[in-house]
Amino acid sequence: MNVEAIDLAMLILGTLSFASAFALVVAPVLTKYWTRQWLRVRLGTTSHKATASTSIPRTPLAITDFLDAIARDVRSGFSLSASFVQCSDRQQGHDTWSEPIAQRLLRGVTLSDALTECALPTWSPEIRFASRTLAVASAGGAGVAPAIEHSASVLREQHGLALDRDIQSAQAQLSTKVLTWLPIAVFAWICATDSIARLFLLSTPAGMGCVATGITLNVCGRKWMSRVVSDISV
Repeated sequence: MNVEAIDLAMLILGTLSFASAFALVVAPVLTKYWTRQWLRVRLGTTSHKATASTSIPRTPLAITDFLDAIARDVRSGFSLSASFVQCSDRQQGHDTWSEPIAQRLLRGVTLSDALTECALPTWSPEIRFASRTLAVASAGGAGVAPAIEHSASVLREQHGLALDRDIQSAQAQLSTKVLTWLPIAVFAWICATDSIARLFLLSTPAGMGCVATGITLNVCGRKWMSRVVSDISV
C-alpha cells in the first residue's frame, strides 16, 4: 500500500511539475511573441512580407494608403478618375484590383461603371468597401476627398480592432493548446512508466473506452474553443 501511495504521489507530482513548467516557461515566451507581433503590425513597422507571415492578415493596409493617395490628388485639383489612374500607376500592391479599372477609365468609362464592370466575387470585404466609397464619391460634390479619407480611417480602425481582438484572444488560444496537449503528454507518460496502467488502458475494454472517451472529449473541446475564439466579433 505504501508503494502504491508513493507511486500515486509521484504521478501527481510529476503531472503538476510538467504543467507548472509549461505555464512558467512556455506561456510567457508565447505571450511575449504574440504581443511583439501585434505591436509591430499596429505601429506599421513591419514590411509587407512580415505582415503577411503573421496570423492576422485581414485588412491590407495598401488599400487605405491607396485611398489616402486618391484623396490627396483630389485635393490637389485632379478629378477622381484621373487620381485613380495616377495612384494605380504609382502603387503596385493591388494590380489585380486597380489596373483593370484604370484601363477602363483611360478608355473613357466612368468610374462607377468601371467599378461595376470589374467587380469580382473574389474581392475582399475591404476592397468592396473601398469600391463602394469610390462609386458614391464619383457622383461629385465638395466632400469627395473627406469621404475617401473617412473610408480609409474606417478601414484602419477595423484593422486595429481585429488586431485587438486577436491579442486579447491569445491567452484563450494558449489555454486551449495547454489543455489539449497536457492530457496527451500525461497519458504517454503514464503508459511509459506504469505497466499496470498501460495494460489496463491498452488491453481491456474499459481502458480502451476511457482512452476513446478522453480523445473524443479532447478533440471536441479543442474545436469548440477554437470556434468560440474565431467567432469573437468586435
